[in-house]
Amino acid sequence: MKPNRILLFIFCIIACLAFIAFVFPKNGIKLLNTTLHFPDLSEIMVRNLEETEDPGEILKKWKIDPIVEPRMSIDSVKTNKRASRADSIRHLESALTFMESTFEFPHGSLSYFDSFFAKAESAREQHKIIRVLYYGDSQIELDRFSSNLRQFFQQKFGGGGPGMVPFHQTIPNGSVNQSYSGEYSCFSLWGETRKNKERDYGSLAKMFRIEGNSTFTASAPNRKGEIDRRDNYSNISLLINNLKGCFSTELTDKTNQIKYSLQTDSLGIQLLNFPINFSTKSFNISSRGNANFYGILIDDGFGVAVDNIAMRGASGQHFTLMNDSLMRLHYQLVNVGMLVLQFGGNAVPALCSEKSVDNYVSNIVAQIKYLQRVAPNTPILFIGPSDMLSIVDGELKTYKQLPYLIEKLNTEIPKSGAAFWNMYKVMGGANSMRSWVKKGWAGNDYVHFTTKGAQEIAQVLTQTFETMYERFKMTKSTTDFEANINSHLHN
Repeated sequence: MKPNRILLFIFCIIACLAFIAFVFPKNGIKLLNTTLHFPDLSEIMVRNLEETEDPGEILKKWKIDPIVEPRMSIDSVKTNKRASRADSIRHLESALTFMESTFEFPHGSLSYFDSFFAKAESAREQHKIIRVLYYGDSQIELDRFSSNLRQFFQQKFGGGGPGMVPFHQTIPNGSVNQSYSGEYSCFSLWGETRKNKERDYGSLAKMFRIEGNSTFTASAPNRKGEIDRRDNYSNISLLINNLKGCFSTELTDKTNQIKYSLQTDSLGIQLLNFPINFSTKSFNISSRGNANFYGILIDDGFGVAVDNIAMRGASGQHFTLMNDSLMRLHYQLVNVGMLVLQFGGNAVPALCSEKSVDNYVSNIVAQIKYLQRVAPNTPILFIGPSDMLSIVDGELKTYKQLPYLIEKLNTEIPKSGAAFWNMYKVMGGANSMRSWVKKGWAGNDYVHFTTKGAQEIAQVLTQTFETMYERFKMTKSTTDFEANINSHLHN
């Protein structure tokens, strides 16, 4: 065909499409149970894509320097005893302004996490490990988000190691290299694996039943000279259910070439701690017997441990399927101090109406109520989904029901007694995912953060916790300080 005829054919096609676009009803044409739509001429000729702010600039406004506690001497307060209180209030108001824009607390109480801070502060002195269990969907794979929180808590309160891991890691972790040998049956609360009729899955919501001999191996990744608190292991335990008695296990410290052996004839769920004398970077555990393995706790010293529990494909609606009394025992044994839930992204594509959003949020509230029963007096943080885009009328736009979902979570989660962190708002709100993808901070699926993007937004979360902790210290020190002032003023 000659070039001029090809060009004429193309122009004819364009003209036909333009005519269809001009006459096609804006509300579409209903055909059986389907409505057919065609773009308007203005939509075809002008792509009205709203410009979104650079993610780096967006996050800057959420990042503030930690609050510095005002320090005054007793003598100065004798001169003006109200000065210390006034300074404290000004710093506190600064913290309030920052936190209220991203966090919603039960009853508006900024002291919600104070019980955790108090336990974490005393953990080293009491030779305890306080655990933060960080549950989430694929956004937290490779230890994203949780690694930032772990680093902050362990710098403040002590502790180390990658935390609790399953016998076989089927989802990338990023904080520890691990492998296994031996036959097992896997029971998982999510995914396509077998379900357990006793509804006993453990703290990781995944259990491995092992009969006979098995070996678990763990080692620190090669971080090219970096010093990382995750890479030293000196407090290692097994969380198991001994099914038939006579269970024996031996840990071989590959770094120091030392072996530690344990044996138990007691049946039931128990935590077996290896009496390690030195820190190691590599070990294996050989076990013999019939037992359910719920997790290997790989920690260092005493303080805070943060466990990354990534549940690919999960929407956070499965916790109520676990046995209440057994889950309560699991949480008591591992000494849970805080629960973090980061879900919603996998539910968003299926939310087609406000009613479906209402039902999903009701299910999430039910999960929180369940966790409050099995872990009473434990603060719970729910992190909602990020901005997510889908093709709407030929353009990439925020999922239609996502803003309403965020609004409902922001209202209902605090009512249920948990805190809510609005990650959607922090990253820029509707359609902000475009700029995150453009900057390389999110993937081309317009749903998942890249490692860099997750690192950047997680820094906002950790800085918010730092602000809350500084407020906790300020409140506590102000109370102690004023008590000390009063004793001096009355002497």
